[in-house]
Amino acid sequence: MAKKKVQKKVQRTQKKEPARADKKYLGVQTLVLFILFQLVSLLTVVVSGRGKAYLYMMIPLVIITYGGWFFVRKMRADTPFFLDVAMLLTFGTMIQCMLLKEDTVPKSLLIIYVLSALMALVAGFLYKRCSFIASANGTALLIVVSIVLYLATLVLGAAVGGGVRNWISVGGMSVQPSEFNKIIYVLVMAGLLCTKDHPGKKRIWASIFVTLVNLGFLGIQGEFGTFLLILCTFLCLIFLFVPDIKVFASIFSILVAAGAAVAACCVSLLKITGGSSNFGPMQFILNQVQKIVNRFAVWLDPNIDPQGASYQILQARKALLNSNLFGSDTTTPLSNPTNDMVFPALTERCGLLIALTVCILFGLLLIRGTRIYFHCQDRYHQAVCAGLCFQLILQSFIIIGGSIGMFPLTGITLPLISRGGTSLMATFIILAVILVISAGNLWNGRRDYSSYDSKLQKARAVYPKRISSVRNRNRRRTRVDDTRES
Repeated sequence: MAKKKVQKKVQRTQKKEPARADKKYLGVQTLVLFILFQLVSLLTVVVSGRGKAYLYMMIPLVIITYGGWFFVRKMRADTPFFLDVAMLLTFGTMIQCMLLKEDTVPKSLLIIYVLSALMALVAGFLYKRCSFIASANGTALLIVVSIVLYLATLVLGAAVGGGVRNWISVGGMSVQPSEFNKIIYVLVMAGLLCTKDHPGKKRIWASIFVTLVNLGFLGIQGEFGTFLLILCTFLCLIFLFVPDIKVFASIFSILVAAGAAVAACCVSLLKITGGSSNFGPMQFILNQVQKIVNRFAVWLDPNIDPQGASYQILQARKALLNSNLFGSDTTTPLSNPTNDMVFPALTERCGLLIALTVCILFGLLLIRGTRIYFHCQDRYHQAVCAGLCFQLILQSFIIIGGSIGMFPLTGITLPLISRGGTSLMATFIILAVILVISAGNLWNGRRDYSSYDSKLQKARAVYPKRISSVRNRNRRRTRVDDTRES
């Protein structure tokens, strides 16, 4: 017996101790490799002549990466997902410093990083604590907030970037509410479709109505990049979380038919009116249609207007051709190198190797996000994870593909690489929510939306108990049972 006990103790130590040692070793090893990676990026920026700016940016970058590493390890969230994010953010900081005109302190970029980190902490804390967002009242409140943001953009917004009315100036800072609305849209769709195992027709129609409202506002604003993002997110969530595949097939076929009909009507309107009208609303519609037609025309033949609409596409191609494996000394003038055209600028300045690494990192984000999705035990959190991951990867694919000429260019940013203030804040919020979901131990996302029925059922369950207790009390007083027994 004593020998058997000793053997069992030896087996337990052999099983447990190496596993713990491997975990610690892998964590330290990964951390050391990441430190070396950041040192290499520092040397790269110093060689380019922007070392002072990058040293200042290293302060928030180190706090975000290593502070985030501490929280992720403490929550037991998905560490590889966070490492991919940290590497992309390092690449983004590196290229943003290299694109500065002077080697000075980038105050605006410092403020953007600090605000983004604070908003990510708040968003992660609220999502972990606030189960109210999955209820009927919470979903309705999110819809109202989204509509208020859209109306504020239409009333107070300023037209930038070719007439796109999507920016609001607040205290000297420009805010793009549509970046937050796309996050709210995912939460609303999760509340409508995924608080039950089988969403009914009312919820499906409500999700369609909410999607049409979002698309309508984005169409009025002329923000067709986010328009495409919301539409594809809608199809993704319907495909994943509506059990009947016929619903997805019918919605997809209707959208294709409606898109073809709208395109045909728009082209015929342009031919009939010549692109101009004295009626104000009609002229607005014609301007939006002409904008989309011009993007497709420039994409098919960039030589149509080389000094106008085709300029940034031709310059992007020139930057890609000037690049080599490790970067070149040429600096092709780009129209918006820190936001829309950041990928060609990154390829030219840092080389094809780093550009390919960025694409691989986005692919790894998709893989890790899919893994988090499959490990979720709740449909609501699955929907939030799927919607946010899909938006993040699709946005990256659209802007990279548009900047290299795969399809028409849209005015959206490359997550974690572009400088955009509001877009970076929204990206940090998305990543914080995904990491909280990956950690698990969340509230139950099941909601029945019938609070009145549940209260009535509780009342019915309590009422008979009260009657039975009163009856038993009366029986004890009158001793009815005793008389029966006797």
